[in-house]
Amino acid sequence: MTANLTNFDLFKEFYNFVTDPQNDINATIKEFGGSSFYIPSHKTTIRNDEIIEQYKQNLGQTGIIKKLAREHDLSEAQVYAITKEVREPSLF
Repeated sequence: MTANLTNFDLFKEFYNFVTDPQNDINATIKEFGGSSFYIPSHKTTIRNDEIIEQYKQNLGQTGIIKKLAREHDLSEAQVYAITKEVREPSLF
């Protein structure tokens, strides 16, 4: 089973490539030339990971979405979107 790649995963791959001393500017251009990158914000990436962990730890608790939304100053819809993969695992 293959996990879905996130923007963070893609950025980490890019970062590891460009910081590898064996790769010079030409190798980087050859590998990533023409690509557009979204660099995720530190706050959002860490916050979303924390929300997912808190959700997993409190799975089945009544009102967990509402509690997480209040705690992180988000709407319930945002928390539902962040926890979607945990709540509705993909078959692909």
